Amino acid sequence: MKKFFISTLMTIAFLINSAVITSAANAEYILNSAELNPTYTGFEPCDKMINYTLYYVVNDSMSTYEKVKACYDYLIDYSSYGDNVERLKYLEYVPDYLIGAGRACGMLEGHIGACDDYSCAFAALVRAIGLNCYTVYGQTSRASGGMTGHIWTVINVDGEEYIFDPQIDDNISKGGQTYYYRFCKTYDEVSGCYAPAYYDKYGYFQSF
Repeated sequence: MKKFFISTLMTIAFLINSAVITSAANAEYILNSAELNPTYTGFEPCDKMINYTLYYVVNDSMSTYEKVKACYDYLIDYSSYGDNVERLKYLEYVPDYLIGAGRACGMLEGHIGACDDYSCAFAALVRAIGLNCYTVYGQTSRASGGMTGHIWTVINVDGEEYIFDPQIDDNISKGGQTYYYRFCKTYDEVSGCYAPAYYDKYGYFQSF
């Protein structure tokens, strides 16, 4: 019985590890095959922070996948969930079309924020790398059940949307271990976890 139990655990561990490797390989193929067209926000303070961050986080020898993962890891490793006071100094005077850039700038400066700040910062970074990334408003599943309002990002590659949600993965990651449950996933792969609205009739969030 003991041998059977150990064998079963080893089989489960192998299957989990295989699934993780397969998922990473898929993400690598998807991102490395994307056509790149670097873009910036047009908001000078934010664009300076983007370039400053990328200077320390990525380098020219990295593949697109490695650069995106480095930005994702950076937000998880050096940011925390909370009230982002840094963005307030930008949101007070920027026009509506730059609100997302203000959120991104505040997050990259202060390293603390909510889901909208994580998502805007990630979108701004990977757009500068050259990917077609944007934020989506809607609902996500709660660990305790039910749904709650949320903002995440998607990267569009050849017409297919892939979810990237650094705030949720930051929340899941514990003890220095990062889990990529919401990294380069289709909606089908995380079925039931997201309900996109694409717009908010209450004006709570403007897509970036």
